[in-house]
Amino acid sequence: MTTARLVKRPKHAIAAGLIWLALLLLTATGQALAQPSQTAAESLGADATAAPHHLAASPDRPLDSLVMGQGPTLVLLTGYAMTKEMWDAGLIDALARGHRLVLLDYRGMGETPLGEAADISLASMADDVVRTMAGLEIEKAHILGWSMGGMVAQEIALSRPEAVCSLTLLGTSGEFASVRPAADRLGAMGPEDILASMFPAAWSAAHPEAAGRVRPRTRPLDLAAVSRQYAAMLGWPGLAGRLGKTSPPVLILAGSDDWVCPLRLSEALRDSYAAVPGSNVRLEVLENGSHWMMHQFPDALSAAVVDFIARRPCPDAQRKQP
Repeated sequence: MTTARLVKRPKHAIAAGLIWLALLLLTATGQALAQPSQTAAESLGADATAAPHHLAASPDRPLDSLVMGQGPTLVLLTGYAMTKEMWDAGLIDALARGHRLVLLDYRGMGETPLGEAADISLASMADDVVRTMAGLEIEKAHILGWSMGGMVAQEIALSRPEAVCSLTLLGTSGEFASVRPAADRLGAMGPEDILASMFPAAWSAAHPEAAGRVRPRTRPLDLAAVSRQYAAMLGWPGLAGRLGKTSPPVLILAGSDDWVCPLRLSEALRDSYAAVPGSNVRLEVLENGSHWMMHQFPDALSAAVVDFIARRPCPDAQRKQP
């Protein structure tokens, strides 16, 4: 297991998961590694102490979900074109030891049906998350969003602040326009180039085992859902002019070598929240961290999240196991 140095930088994109477009291309050319069909819990490596419960999408829970662990509730929101089993297994196991984790699949992802909705926006995705929380009898939770999931998390805090104890924003931005060039760059790259760009070159050469932590998807990708997610990011108004007089506590986790969502965007995100009177925002930077830093430094990331949540108790964030 590799370690990272967290650098705290207090104040006084987003093409999340685009690596999986490369894996999709590899599958199309017959070069992808085969993997047996697995449940999400098996894919994540969740052990018996996490007591995973799978709950299929239903009218009162529009998103397919996986619930595991006990303690304060932490909702995890994946990135663009990603599914809940594609989180780093080590990160999930570490977080589940002291928290009740809720992992969700957006509409058209994993086993959540796309449905008849003609349009998907980040606002509707945020509403789906809150409705699913309500169906799980969760009134309020800590929320961790990665990349596009960080945008959804921010939208929840804007539209339903009463449902949010805290925000942890991993490799994300307060707007999409600055991240879009990275998406275009990735779209112009071949599969091998995309895979090679996943981690910083020097770091990757020194840690060849890291690639083995990346989980391939376990079911075909719904391209209609992916295109709607991309359109949702394009249409997102972002934070500009929308932050009110209060905000939840915010932890921003950024990688120093994240070229998809560069550090300057995380710094701008910090500055946006820091401008709210009485705000509580913290930026921590992982040296050598990439956009996929959860596969590089799961221990450092989980430790930062656990410490952040422990310092911000939220009585409503602990609910009875289903």
